[in-house]
Amino acid sequence: MTLEEQLRCERECARLCNDFVWTVDNWDYEGCVALFAVDGAIERAGQVSRGHVGVRAFLDARPGNRVTRHTCSNIRINLTSPTAATGTSCTTMFHAPAERDTPLPLQGSTPLFAEYFDDYVLTAGGWKISHRKIVVVFQP
Repeated sequence: MTLEEQLRCERECARLCNDFVWTVDNWDYEGCVALFAVDGAIERAGQVSRGHVGVRAFLDARPGNRVTRHTCSNIRINLTSPTAATGTSCTTMFHAPAERDTPLPLQGSTPLFAEYFDDYVLTAGGWKISHRKIVVVFQP
């Protein structure tokens, strides 16, 4: 694998990190599910949701009357083979009780800080998340 190919793979996996938080914040749950491999999984607080149906159920369980904004940083991607990679990233989430169309700015958000531990796989449709473990580090 050339350096250019490696950098492209790392960039595509990093994009998955950013697309994950964007789709969650914008209630684009179909778009979020599409970031995962067909047999992908998301894990939080010891609960694992597997496959596209499980990931969608995880997302649908999020409160519908809460506006969130995530920032994603410290993204590190390590290729382990031409078709697999691991990664870590940090996210700070701000949230407030509000409906989707509530005028901004919102009041009263206390940030939550979490780390994501990811496995990625190259599929026929490009790089996908095969497993995302969310670990809350600081909780209000």
